[in-house]
Amino acid sequence: MYSACVERRLRAAVLAVAVIVFAACGGEPPSAEQRVHGAIDGLAQAVEAASIRQAAEFLDPQYRDDRHPNKAAAMRSLFAYMRQHRDIHLFTLIKTVELAPDGRAANVVVYVAMTGIPVDSVQTLISLNADLYRFDVDLLPAADGQWRVTHAQWRRADLTVL
Repeated sequence: MYSACVERRLRAAVLAVAVIVFAACGGEPPSAEQRVHGAIDGLAQAVEAASIRQAAEFLDPQYRDDRHPNKAAAMRSLFAYMRQHRDIHLFTLIKTVELAPDGRAANVVVYVAMTGIPVDSVQTLISLNADLYRFDVDLLPAADGQWRVTHAQWRRADLTVL
């Protein structure tokens, strides 16, 4: 009798935990815009972690830009940059995300400041006189549902745009 009571309570507890977990995991799947934000944030985190492998996962196999004819060349440049700078901290501000009407492409304008110390505010950037860049980034959704960068163009920007 004692074990049956304990077993019922255990089953009830397991069921309650399962309901809570499924409720927390449920809800609406992330929107395309949220997944685009996730791709930009993930790429920034990979660069800060100095992980070429993780950064490469956010670039489309057909990636190219004005300075790099392909993904491999871009990865070599990123590797060289990481070797020159021990600590890389990025302050990113996504200004706009424009999704194509069919949802099969996105263009993002993101401002990125690269520093050697963590930065948590625009005021800190100004006090550091950090270099700021404007990135215009094109992305496409991959078969796995994640967005990948297909092209990027960048130029210096003034801190006053923030």
